[in-house]
Amino acid sequence: LPERMPPELRPDAGQDAEVAGVPALVLRGATAHWPGGAAALTGVDLDLAPGERVLVSGASGAGKSSLAAALVGFLRVDGEYRIGDLDAAALSGPALRRIVGLCEQQPQLFDEDVRQNLLFARDTATDDELLAVLDRVGLAAWVRERGGLDARVGDRGALVSGGQAQRIALARALLRGFPVLVLDEPTAGVDPEASDALLRDLLRATGEQSVLLISHVAPPAGTVDRVVRIEGGRTV
Repeated sequence: LPERMPPELRPDAGQDAEVAGVPALVLRGATAHWPGGAAALTGVDLDLAPGERVLVSGASGAGKSSLAAALVGFLRVDGEYRIGDLDAAALSGPALRRIVGLCEQQPQLFDEDVRQNLLFARDTATDDELLAVLDRVGLAAWVRERGGLDARVGDRGALVSGGQAQRIALARALLRGFPVLVLDEPTAGVDPEASDALLRDLLRATGEQSVLLISHVAPPAGTVDRVVRIEGGRTV
């Protein structure tokens, strides 16, 4: 690790604030860089209304995953970034990530059983609550077939498919209760024939949360409210 944090990365220091309900998310003229590189985002404008589902599309390398990293506070954002009435730049990293959650392209699963992989999100959850959230993401029957919550997922999810890993990650995010959820390429590693069903189930499961779906795969008709396209780090 470097002796000093690169200036392109966002420090975790800041205010510890909460939001009530589901806030609006606004970016205006947002720019972000990866350490030592050219701008990954240049002048991005984005609105996400409470409860809205927005698809962010674009070619590989256009800046979609960089946008996800900026929204959850991994990259420093120059420009305006507001969450409700709060200036996101003034929030601590943990406070920001209590509001905006991220399901990554390759979810991190631990070499534990299904129960423990979910309890990392909320360690007070009961087995009934865990089974209920698995049902929301379409995994109830699969878990029963595997013998219940004691089923192992393997090192880095080696014993589950890509789609199952995404569903477990979403179940974990739902337990955590993020008001705003970013889904970064949830169909990566999923067979094309299964991608529509996975996207439909993931978006249905999120309920009243706001969802920013980052995907090069178009979701089924009627599952998102609108589409924002990124090209060369800019919204177009």
